[in-house]
Amino acid sequence: MNAIALLAANTGKDAVSNWLRTDLVVIIMSISGGHVLMRLVAFLADQQIIQVKSRNKLDASDLSALTTGAHRAAVLGALRWGINFCVIAVVITSVLLRLSLPSSALVFLGSIAGAGLGFGAQQMVGDVIAGLYIIAERQFGVGDVVRLGPLGIIGWVEGRVEEVTLRVTKIRTFDGDLVSIANGVLRHNVNMSRDWSRVLVTVPLPRESDIEDAITRIDAVCAQLGADSKIGPLLIEVPSVTGVDDLGAENVEVRVAGRSLPVQQWKVERELRRRIASELREMYIEFKVTEKTTERVNEVGETR
Repeated sequence: MNAIALLAANTGKDAVSNWLRTDLVVIIMSISGGHVLMRLVAFLADQQIIQVKSRNKLDASDLSALTTGAHRAAVLGALRWGINFCVIAVVITSVLLRLSLPSSALVFLGSIAGAGLGFGAQQMVGDVIAGLYIIAERQFGVGDVVRLGPLGIIGWVEGRVEEVTLRVTKIRTFDGDLVSIANGVLRHNVNMSRDWSRVLVTVPLPRESDIEDAITRIDAVCAQLGADSKIGPLLIEVPSVTGVDDLGAENVEVRVAGRSLPVQQWKVERELRRRIASELREMYIEFKVTEKTTERVNEVGETR
């Protein structure tokens, strides 16, 4: 109040009241309008991203739609960030003009802002440029499962992309943690959601078992999996035994490989392991019964 009274005494009550009725109202309206506009942009961007995610869930078999939707969501996040930055710049400029500051004060404020941008905003500018490259090159988008890093002592971060802006990328890890990473530090990224995913299952078999019979049974299980009404649509290439992958002292490892839709390989592998375990358990039971019968026949022959 003392500052307003001093300003009124020096400049006149009419000038102060006129500034309060005009310029102050315009400043308040500019700030309020900028806030409302930013909230509106955020609401529209969130609605569009929700529609993209819903469309991808409804048609998960369309690979081009998944890739386009992820990139579109990333572009929306970047546009939201850019529009908010422009709104803030316009509001600040409008407020400074309405304050009718002298040119010397504006030059001083501009020098401070320039020095701050030169020293303090170097990393932010680098993050924005890296974000532009990420979006332009379609390295990953919202909804993709990625592995990013290495990030210092944290190492690699793996999870689903929640949001991509010009400055940061937000990853939801498989443990439920939300990790925000500046785009400038993303030196390497692995996109596990692009085009297709590899289904890999290693099956250990005892060396004394019938390897050829086990391979035949595993191939039959894979064929049944491809004909399944739930798992079949997730497969691009039905898994099959590619051969013996390793020879150990006690076990022989058989490799099963195939291709699935992006990010569906874990679901396919879990079901495939369950079915193979069930089938091989029956084979082992038959093998043990046959082995015991053979031993009894040998014992009877020896006693005679």
